[in-house]
Amino acid sequence: MTYRTLEILQLNIYKQREVQQSLLNDKGLKDYIALAISEPYARTIDGSVVTVPMGHYNWTKLIPTTRRDTAWPIRSMLWIRRDIEIEQILVPSADLTAAQIRLPDRVVLVVSVYVEGGSDEALEVVVRELGRLIRGFRDGTGTRTDIIVAGDFNRYDQLWGGDDVSPLRQGERDLIINLMDEYSLCSLLPRGTKTWQSGDTESTIDLVLASAELAD
Repeated sequence: MTYRTLEILQLNIYKQREVQQSLLNDKGLKDYIALAISEPYARTIDGSVVTVPMGHYNWTKLIPTTRRDTAWPIRSMLWIRRDIEIEQILVPSADLTAAQIRLPDRVVLVVSVYVEGGSDEALEVVVRELGRLIRGFRDGTGTRTDIIVAGDFNRYDQLWGGDDVSPLRQGERDLIINLMDEYSLCSLLPRGTKTWQSGDTESTIDLVLASAELAD
């Protein structure tokens, strides 16, 4: 099987079980390689993480290898198409789900991300773990490697949000930009693409970052 495009969709579903269910059953998405979900619907019941659905005929479910001790135990996940060879990677964060996807011509590190808004520490932890994942992935793979990092970063900046982002929000991006520079990652979204809307308010807080060759 040859893949001319690496089709990965990133969505924040804001803990809505109906949206999560309909997303997986959307026939228009069934041929995508991966769905990267931020804030999935997932609850802790009798000590186990329960998602909706728990499984699916077309998708393999991956949830973080670490849980939060709250009613909402995870804040990211991946659904990978069942015919794709995958290997999940251990990450000490309930906000990151990482896996190696093996395709005929390449191995791709895919990470689903959630960063808590208004928390400098949350962003620092996520960026640190992403750096560790990328270094380990590149050092441990003997074949061509590519990277996709997708998720809700909850940070505003004119670089991706466009000119209508307030100058007061500048600086929130610094750790993300440093990550992109260090590991040669490119934003796949055209500048100014709106990824969140509530009423008349729109913004860009979700990012899709990819290694330069894959972006090309």
